[in-house]
Amino acid sequence: MERRAFITLLGGVVASPFVCPLVARAQGKTWRLGFLTPGAAETNNPGSVRQTTLKVLADRGFSEGRNLVYLPAGADGNLSRLPELAKMLAEQRVDVIIAVGALAARAAMRASPGTPVVLSFSGDDPVQGGLAASLARPGGLVTGIFFRGIETDAKRLEILREAVPAARAFGFLATPTLEPERSELLAGTAAKLDISLATRVVQSPADYVAAFDAFHAEGVTGVLVMASTIFAADAPIVSQLAMERGMATICEWDHMARAGCMLGFGPDLVGLRRLTGDYVAKIFNGASPADLPIQLPDRFNLTVNLRVVGQLKLQLPTVFLGRVDEVIE
Repeated sequence: MERRAFITLLGGVVASPFVCPLVARAQGKTWRLGFLTPGAAETNNPGSVRQTTLKVLADRGFSEGRNLVYLPAGADGNLSRLPELAKMLAEQRVDVIIAVGALAARAAMRASPGTPVVLSFSGDDPVQGGLAASLARPGGLVTGIFFRGIETDAKRLEILREAVPAARAFGFLATPTLEPERSELLAGTAAKLDISLATRVVQSPADYVAAFDAFHAEGVTGVLVMASTIFAADAPIVSQLAMERGMATICEWDHMARAGCMLGFGPDLVGLRRLTGDYVAKIFNGASPADLPIQLPDRFNLTVNLRVVGQLKLQLPTVFLGRVDEVIE
C-alpha cells in the first residue's frame, strides 16, 4: 500500500474528533462519506468535492468537525489501485461512497456491496453497464449523475475544428479505458469533418512527451483530450506540452482551460458537484438510492483561453467567439 494513499485516507479519521466512540455517542450519529476517484483525491479547482459538495452538505446539516467524517481516496491515474482504495474505504465503514466514473463505482460495489454509491459523475451509461435498472428508477444502490462522455468527445472535436478551420490534422489523446465505440464515433466524426485524426493512448504521465512528439511528427495542429479524470488533473502538463509544439487543445472542463488548454467544453462542474451533495444529503436523511433518478446535466459551458490563443498566434472566427460562455483574458 502506498504511503500517500494510506495517509490520505487515515488523515481524515485522525483529524476528526469523532474517532472516539464516546464523543460520537454523546453527539449523535456521525456520518462517514467516502470519495473514490481514478484521479487525485484532493484538487484545488472550484468544482472539487471538498470545495463544493461538502459545502452543500454543511448547508443540509452535515459538516466536518461536527457530524461528518470525509474520507477521500484517489488512484492518481493508476486504475489498478481502485479496488485497494475501495477496500480501504469499506474498512472505514463509510455510509455513502461518491464514485467518479463507472470503474470506481464497480470497485466500490465489490468492496462494500451494501453501501450506497453516488456517481459524481460517469461518462459511461450506468444502465448499459449494469449499475442501474433504469435512469428513472435505478433499483439498486447506485444513483447520481451521468453524461454521455463518448458523445461529448465527438462534440469537442467538432468545436475544435470550428475554432481552427484551416487545420486538417488533429490528434486524440486517450487513456487505456478508450472503448471501441468511442474510437468508431470519433473516426466517423473526423470523416464527416474531412480531417485526419491520429490517436495516442497513454498508460501514464510518463508517456505524455512521446505522445505529443508523435503528434508533432504527424503534423497535428489541434489535439482533443479525452474526457478523463486523469487528464483533468494533468491539464497543466498536457496543455504545456501542446503549447510547446504549437498545438491548440480542447479539454473537458472550464478549469482545464484556466490551467492552459485553449478550449474547455463540458457540463457545469460546480453545478454537478452541488447536485452530488444533494444526493448524499437525501441518502443520509433516509432516501433509498433505488428511488433517486440518475440525472443528466442540462447545461454545458464553452470556455476559451485567449492567452493561449495569442501564444499560438491564432485568430478564432468571430462567429465562434460569439458562442463562448466564458473568456479567459
